[in-house]
Amino acid sequence: MGFNFPTAPARLVFPHAAHLWANGLLWVVAGALVAFALIEMVRKRSALGLTLLAGGALAYFNEPVDDILGLVWHPRVHQDTVFNTIGPIPMWGLPTYIIFFGAIPWLLLRELRRGRFTLRAFWIGVLLTFAADLAIELPLLQTNLYVYYAHGSPPMSIARFPLYWLLINTTGPLFCAAILFQARDYFRGWRTPFLLLVPVVADASCSIAVGLPVYTTLHAPGVSELVRWLGALLSCVIGVFILDVLARWILARTAALRDPQAARSG
Repeated sequence: MGFNFPTAPARLVFPHAAHLWANGLLWVVAGALVAFALIEMVRKRSALGLTLLAGGALAYFNEPVDDILGLVWHPRVHQDTVFNTIGPIPMWGLPTYIIFFGAIPWLLLRELRRGRFTLRAFWIGVLLTFAADLAIELPLLQTNLYVYYAHGSPPMSIARFPLYWLLINTTGPLFCAAILFQARDYFRGWRTPFLLLVPVVADASCSIAVGLPVYTTLHAPGVSELVRWLGALLSCVIGVFILDVLARWILARTAALRDPQAARSG
């Protein structure tokens, strides 16, 4: 027996004009972030920003797996391919990953290290990350640069965007920041190069953990629309639960840094 996959829109043609605009705008943002990271490296003698941006780029190798599991299709016909492993991936996605899976955890980590973390600020940050995701995805989906597909249509979709992807996409960058906040002294010396892998692993692990229910129902043949919606809702619940755990983990770490003696006695 083979794997269960809905029929992909294989005849969809890659829109070059839309790609030029998207690629240009996204690289401008990514380039500005790289410049900011370079300035910080000179001023603070810290390559953390550049390393995480590079790690976000490296996380783009997760994209073909996400596409298979989550049923995302990048048109193959005339595609401007940046690399081809499990499947061909277009260039515009590379700056997107640098921004989303490299810059977001870096900027969040900078804020966490200022010691002013609150649960309210965390959830505001989550909403801002949702907004960043929507600002990238909603315009691009209207141009057919890529599509979400399924048996029928993906559940929970607004303007072609399945909303459960907000939780799938957002948990990875925040998990990455939480790991580095908790283990701030770990990635030093011979361990420093492994910092590159943290965005990669955080993205992949959260994609599977959050997405598994909806991935399962999207691929299962013959299931009803209700079952697909239940899978999508369960993925959202898992995503919110993971975000809540991360928020409380960060809060405990912040309290420990403010009062180490109280943390040890507790």
